[in-house]
This record gives sequence, structure tokens and C-alpha cells, in this order.
Amino acid sequence: MDRAGRDEADIQAPQPQAGQQARVSRPDEDARWAEGPESAPPARTRSDRRVDRREVAVEPRGREEGLPRGARIGRSTEIRALLERGKRERTKHLDVFYAASPASHSRLGLIVPKHGRRIVDRNLLKRRLREIGRRDLLPKLRASGSVDVLVRARRSAYEVEYDTLKREMLDALEAVWSRGS
Repeated sequence: MDRAGRDEADIQAPQPQAGQQARVSRPDEDARWAEGPESAPPARTRSDRRVDRREVAVEPRGREEGLPRGARIGRSTEIRALLERGKRERTKHLDVFYAASPASHSRLGLIVPKHGRRIVDRNLLKRRLREIGRRDLLPKLRASGSVDVLVRARRSAYEVEYDTLKREMLDALEAVWSRGS
């Protein structure tokens, strides 16, 4: 039976001889290892693989370093309400809005507009303000009652140092308390 057409060749694969089995390679097979179970690499468990890695932090890092989620004002509706109903204290580089908190504890919110700056500069300013709020502002707010504070950075806040921002935020907070909020 000749099934090949005029331009086709009938090429047959070599047949294994008697006693031999045809070997078909698998796509996940590694060509570096010879055939047979005795030459396969030993199976490694997950814990064996971790031994080779260097450990960076010995103790797990706690959550006490970040601004707690409950101490944040993050919803846009809460921010808008605070901008509308809150009182404002202006400094040279910041606008600080404050009002009684609907929650049972004090909270902090940040607004850092782009003002045509690079994202790196904006993130640096956000981190600075967040750190000042976490370390200095929130402990004082907790002692005074439940007050929501929203800090909006002005265009000039990008050029000032950490200490200047800290002094302005704390001065604005002192002005709030001197007025009797």
C-alpha cells in the first residue's frame, strides 16, 4: 500500500527490536540526569531549602512602628466632612483641620497634593507627616480626648525639613487646645 502522494515520501520511524521498549521523552525531564531511579537527585523538603537562605530579621517585626489602622482617616467621605465641618489652623507650610471625632478615639488623616512634584518627593513628604503624627501628634491627642485631625500639605511643604514640619504641626495643635476646640 502506497499512501504517499507524488510529492510526499513515506518515512517510517525505526521500530524497536524484540525485547526493547520504545523510549518517549517527557517535557519535564531533565537531560542532565541519567535514566533510572538510583541516579535521581534526593528529594528535598521545604525546610531543607530554607536552610540555605540567610535570615534577615531574627525577631518578627511588630506592628507598633506603623500608624495603626484604627487611627487613620482614610475614607473620602470622612475627609470631605472634616474639611467642611472642621475648624482650620493655618501654618506656613500646612493646613490643619480638626473636629470632634465620631469614633471613640483620635484619628489622623493626611492630604499631600502632587503640586507638580515627583512621586518620590510626594512619598517622602507623606512619610514625614505620618511619622510626626504617629510619634508626636497621636499620643497628645489620645490624652486630650477624641479629636480628628486632618493635615493638608501646602506647596511650600516640599522644601522644608522634618523638624520644621514637626514644629508647625505641634504648634497648630497647641493653638487648637488654647482655643478650647
